[in-house]
Amino acid sequence: MRRSRTVGLAIGILVVLYIPAVTIWAVLGQHQAAPSRPADGRGTTAASSRLSTTAAIPHGTRQVLHVPLPGSTTTRDVLVYRPAVPDSAELPVLYFLHGYPGSASDVFDAGLPRLIDRLVAEGYPPFVLAAPDGNGVSHRDTEWANAVDGTDQFETFVTGNVIRAVEGSHLRDRTRRAIAGFSMGGYGAVNLALRHPDLYGQVVPIAGYFHVDDPSGVFAHQLAAIDANTPELHLTDARRERILVVDGDEGSDRVVSGESRLFYEQLVTAHVPASYEQLTGGHSWTFVAGAFPDVVRFLEAEWSTLQPPVPAVPAMNRVEATGQWQGGLAGANVEVSLVSARDPRAARLEHLRVALGAAPVSYVVLTLSNPAKESAPVSLFKASFVSARGTTVDANPAPSVLDEWLAEATGPGRRTRSSNRAPGDRRAPDASVIADAQRLAGALAGQTTVAPGETKTTVLVTTAVVRTVASVFVGDSFAVGTLDPAG
Repeated sequence: MRRSRTVGLAIGILVVLYIPAVTIWAVLGQHQAAPSRPADGRGTTAASSRLSTTAAIPHGTRQVLHVPLPGSTTTRDVLVYRPAVPDSAELPVLYFLHGYPGSASDVFDAGLPRLIDRLVAEGYPPFVLAAPDGNGVSHRDTEWANAVDGTDQFETFVTGNVIRAVEGSHLRDRTRRAIAGFSMGGYGAVNLALRHPDLYGQVVPIAGYFHVDDPSGVFAHQLAAIDANTPELHLTDARRERILVVDGDEGSDRVVSGESRLFYEQLVTAHVPASYEQLTGGHSWTFVAGAFPDVVRFLEAEWSTLQPPVPAVPAMNRVEATGQWQGGLAGANVEVSLVSARDPRAARLEHLRVALGAAPVSYVVLTLSNPAKESAPVSLFKASFVSARGTTVDANPAPSVLDEWLAEATGPGRRTRSSNRAPGDRRAPDASVIADAQRLAGALAGQTTVAPGETKTTVLVTTAVVRTVASVFVGDSFAVGTLDPAG
C-alpha cells in the first residue's frame, strides 16, 4: 500500500540521535515469557502461537453501522466487533483506521476479531474493535482529515459521528478509548489523537507517517491547515497519550520508509514517553495481524489498571514492595530497584502525588554505568513490569508523570482548593502545591544521557502499583535477556 509509512517498536528503548537506550521489562508473579518478535511477516508471535492451542474460545459478534458522513449526503460503513460480554462504559474501545487504498473491511479481513477472541480466552481484557470507512466522496485520499472545502469531513466523522454510533449511551472516557491505524491510518490515528487528546488515551500507528502527504488536495495547499495537521509540529500535544510506534523492517515505500523511527526519536527528544517496536515484515495487513498481539498487550497495560483493584495481601504494603536486579545491555551495566515511597528519592514525588489526588503508584530507580571503554553514550528512559498473564505496568520519567498529575488535578471539574486531598478527590490543589510540582518537574526534566565512563541514576513512576516481581528483562523488544536478582 502506498500510504503505510513504517514505524518501529522497541518498547522501552530510548534512541535520540541514534543513542542506544535501555528498556526494562519485569514479570510479576510466576514467570511466563512475553511475546517475542515474529520470525517473519506472516504474523506469528509467541503470544499468537500460544493462542492456537486454546480450546473453547468465546466468539464476539460483528455489526455494520451506517454512519452519516459530515460534508456530504451519504453514509459510511463502520464495522464493529463486540466481544461476548455486556456493553458498558467500562468496556474499552479500539478505533482502527485503514490505509489508502483500502476500506474498513481490511481490518476484519486481516483476522483481527479472531485474534481478539483468542487473546480474551487467554485472559486479556475484552474490548470493542471499530473500523470506520475512510473513503471520501470528493477526495479519494482523505488523510482522515476535514477537507478545507467543506466536503469529506472525516475528522468530524471519526471523532464525533463514529464515537456516538459505536458507543451509544455508554460513552467512554479517554482512558477506555484508543485509536490505531495502518499506513495512512497510522497518520490519521496520531493526527486525530494529538488534535483531540480529550478523546483518546492511547494511540498506535503501524507503519505510518507523520507529516502531510496530500495528493488529493484535502488541505488545498493552505499552510495553516497543513501546519495544524502535521503531527511532527505538535509533539507536546502527545504528552497525555500512551504511544506505541510499530514498524516493519521490509517496507521501502518512500512515504513511510524510516518515518516511524524518526517520529519515535522526535517524541523522545521532546520528552514524550513512547514505545517503539520494529518487527520483521513488509507493508501489508499480514504484517499488521502479526503485530496485533503485541499491540493488544500494550493497550492492555493501561486497560488492565482500570479493572476493579485486586485486594492487597495484608502482608504487602502497596508502597513497600522492594526488589533489586542487575545485568547488562549494549555494554553498559544496569541496576533496577523498586523502592518504597518513603525512599528519599521518591518521597517528594509521593507527597505531591497525594497532594494532587493522583492514584497510588510505585517508584523505580534505574542506575546505568557506561564503561569508559564503550564508544557511545546510553540513555535511561523507560521501564515496564509484566505480569505472568502478560499484564504490563509501565514506569515513565517523573517529569512526564508530574505533568499528567498536574493536568488531571487542575483540569475542568475541580471544585475548590485543598492541599490535603485523597486520591480521586476532584478539588483543585493549592497554588503552592502546583508550583512545587512544576519546580520539581523542571528540575527533573531533560534526558539522562550516560557518556562512556559515567554512572547516572533516574527515578521513574509506574502507571499502577507493583506488588511482586519474579523476573526483570532488558532488551529492544519484549523479552531479550534477563536481569539477575541483586545480592
